[in-house]
Amino acid sequence: MKVSFLTTLFLGVVLALETPVLERRARAGTLRKFNGAAPPPRAAKVPSSAPAGYKTSVATANVKLSTDSLTPATLRRREDQVESRQVSASDFFECYNANPAPRPQDCDVIVDQVSSSNDLLIVSASSCLVFSFGTCQAFFCSLCTTLTTDTNFIADQLDIVDALCVEGGQTGSIVGEDAPQWDAGFTYAGAGLPFYDVC
Repeated sequence: MKVSFLTTLFLGVVLALETPVLERRARAGTLRKFNGAAPPPRAAKVPSSAPAGYKTSVATANVKLSTDSLTPATLRRREDQVESRQVSASDFFECYNANPAPRPQDCDVIVDQVSSSNDLLIVSASSCLVFSFGTCQAFFCSLCTTLTTDTNFIADQLDIVDALCVEGGQTGSIVGEDAPQWDAGFTYAGAGLPFYDVC
């Protein structure tokens, strides 16, 4: 009887401790190919609590980069933050030296604001959503086809690039090579938007 009670108690405690992780995973964003005629492009919503100077827009990627320098993202993930991130086996990243580099605090503001906007978005092929604050500019681009996503997915990808590149004083991108192909990352404010030929 005591063994049964202790086992039940232990399982109850474990389940209670795992619930926040399971809830975070349940809130994970979505990404899929969009079927149908794409509506006119629109920028992501700006949360009402956003700081002055936080802006969103739509642009076109204009700096072509080679896929030769991409590294599998799963190799350098920070294990202490794995449960809140979405990295697939086919995601790759690249960090690049930037002078000047964006301030990590400005990029953190962008990640927080993108995450809190709770927006569903359709991104046309070869177009980008741009998020700006201070010295930092973030982007999420559809590389090959029109896709639908949400700001939770975008914030997760930006958070990965923040941890892998920006915190080390660099800018960078993460690239999803599985359909629908996309890239996301950070540049210095006003810099060109990178893209990779993965189509």
